[in-house]
Amino acid sequence: MISDRRPDPDATVVRYGLRWLLWTLPLVVLLGGVGVLGLLVLIDQGFHVVALVCLLGLVWSGFALRTVLRWRGLVTALDANGFWVLRHGKAVLIPWDSLAGVGLHWTRVGRRLVHTVELCPRGDIDRDDPLLREFVRDTAPLREGLPRLRYRLDVRHFFSVYDRALRRWAPPELWFGRVEQPGSYLRQPAAAGLTRQEP
Repeated sequence: MISDRRPDPDATVVRYGLRWLLWTLPLVVLLGGVGVLGLLVLIDQGFHVVALVCLLGLVWSGFALRTVLRWRGLVTALDANGFWVLRHGKAVLIPWDSLAGVGLHWTRVGRRLVHTVELCPRGDIDRDDPLLREFVRDTAPLREGLPRLRYRLDVRHFFSVYDRALRRWAPPELWFGRVEQPGSYLRQPAAAGLTRQEP
């Protein structure tokens, strides 16, 4: 639910969208550059292999740019009250006392470790909340007493910031730490558990 309140002055603020931008923008520039250079060579030489390379470069740069635009402006904050999500001047609070468990899941993807923040509520989730609905997942409970529906935030490039913040702010009885998961848990659809939206 949208809140009129804002995080406390001493909150740990993570500019989620800015961090995604810093990680993704070099990829956008690189792939876009490959695509443009490939097109120039194609026009000049007519090489089919170069055409394929430049096409892939442009497609992937478009995908990366879409990711940047999707997450720009998203900010999260953690304080004594709970976990905040802020976007476009609006804020929503997930209070600590509304949660049954908090932690980090991780899995290995190739040579990289991918982490997600897991916020497991005690009660029902508002699956149509405009700021939180895209983070709702329906997955097997980590342990007895935790619900299937939870909030999941992908923090693969900057999990250490959230690790420190969660250890600082989350009540010790909620914290279940870092837990390894099979790679399949990342492939759960973004809309899992969401109600159908009316046109």
